[in-house]
Amino acid sequence: MEQDPLKHILEYNLDLGKNKPDTVHRDESYCPFCDVANLKNVIETRGHMIWLENAFPVLKDSWQTLIIETDDCDGDFSTYSREYAVKLMQFGLEKWQQVKAMDTFKSVVFYRNHGYMSGGTIHHPHSQIVAFKEYDYHEDIKPYHFTGKPILLGDGIEINLSLRPIIGFYEVNLILTDSTKLSAFVNYMQITASYFMRCFVRFNDSYNIFFYDFPGDGALYVKIIPRFLTNPLFVGYMVPQITNSAHAQRFINRLRSALMIKGNPNQRP
Repeated sequence: MEQDPLKHILEYNLDLGKNKPDTVHRDESYCPFCDVANLKNVIETRGHMIWLENAFPVLKDSWQTLIIETDDCDGDFSTYSREYAVKLMQFGLEKWQQVKAMDTFKSVVFYRNHGYMSGGTIHHPHSQIVAFKEYDYHEDIKPYHFTGKPILLGDGIEINLSLRPIIGFYEVNLILTDSTKLSAFVNYMQITASYFMRCFVRFNDSYNIFFYDFPGDGALYVKIIPRFLTNPLFVGYMVPQITNSAHAQRFINRLRSALMIKGNPNQRP
């Protein structure tokens, strides 16, 4: 059946969006996520984690929610304690599943931004859960987007460098097939995010984490992507790129080393 191209386009309300607070790109001292007493439409609170409706629902035909991850405005997922990161992921995955279980949306996405180039506007660490009434991301994102050169293979966990990236270059795929290994999986996510922030290239300070699932597949799929200016071939022609084999192998070796050393439960990062 031919796809309706209009179902693959989301309408963004710029008239509403221009009023959004921005503590990432502008020098604004007021952080709405620190002002907990004045938060509106809170759905659930668990410790310092708060799930609430987005005060600026800029996407048409969607239900936009977010999770304020911590009370530390300068915190980041890559630097949370292992215990807190696991609790946060459990909370986020639970809320993601809860929205999907409503069975009133075509698809539900779960992701987080960090840094100037990540597309976010609030510096305070948070994740977003967005439910689409008409758009199904599974029509555009396929399991082959998670195939790649192995970085680390373990019991119930696979980490690879994507050979079929969505945008291109360095997309690290993490695949969890054994839910009992969630703690180790989250630890690997933190190490990968930290690697992109502190060890990858000198001027990188931004990344995204995206979560995916596929019908009939019980695995959890995650992409962690460092963010730079998007390559023009993708902007103009939707052509993703991968790096040359030698450079990719150096990247794999270095990230594998970090994962194996810092991922050892008997060591602290």
